[in-house]
Amino acid sequence: MSYEGTDFHGFARQPRQRTVQGEIERVLSEVFDCPIETVTASRTDAGVHARMQVIHFSLPHERIAVDNLPYICSRQLPVDVQIQSASLVDAGFDARRSVLWKTYRYSIMTGLIPDVFWRRYAIHEPRPLHVDAMRSAAEHLLGEHDFSSFCTARAQQISKVRTVHRIHFIYDDVSQCLQIEITGNGFLHNMIRIMVGTLLNVGRGKWQSTEVQQILRGRDRKLAGPTAPAHGLCLWHIEYPGIDHLLDDA
Repeated sequence: MSYEGTDFHGFARQPRQRTVQGEIERVLSEVFDCPIETVTASRTDAGVHARMQVIHFSLPHERIAVDNLPYICSRQLPVDVQIQSASLVDAGFDARRSVLWKTYRYSIMTGLIPDVFWRRYAIHEPRPLHVDAMRSAAEHLLGEHDFSSFCTARAQQISKVRTVHRIHFIYDDVSQCLQIEITGNGFLHNMIRIMVGTLLNVGRGKWQSTEVQQILRGRDRKLAGPTAPAHGLCLWHIEYPGIDHLLDDA
């Protein structure tokens, strides 16, 4: 499934709040004529978008062909969230626990004048960025580390150890958009946005690239950069073992 996060209070259902999970479960419950609860791969924050999000739920019956589910739901879902594809999986599959890795993409408009068509999906940074320095700083974040410096104090996970497999910088001359793709086995609360905020401080010349290594070792949120705004972040891809066909349409 995919969604534009602008008008949602995050993914996870909340009382009296409009959430992605709330909308999806409302429609699925209507389609199957019984309560449906979903499990998600990633609980994105308010304002964060998703090109590919994955959920699973148990079918109450098989009176509806699963392949037709996206079309059936599309007529009832709001315009800012849609199911892209649906498949049957075995009982051992878990949308959250079966994940091999996730990729998030953060978008930054670098032109002097902001592009109105990107305002919901990218932050605007008119000052020149030292992208090579950002790349050097990002190398210190690769591998397995304790990312306590790069998560909110509200992070509920006991272990702050995560593995970042890849940080890739993409620049489009036409749109003047810099995108940072970060791939890892899992992420802490606000981890991506704090990493981006820290890399932006390096790009702006506030910090040297080597200081990121010291921030990482310090295991203190106060050492890292600001939390980058939510609207620049998009859940881009999720990989599962042996079921890539589920995601072909995403």
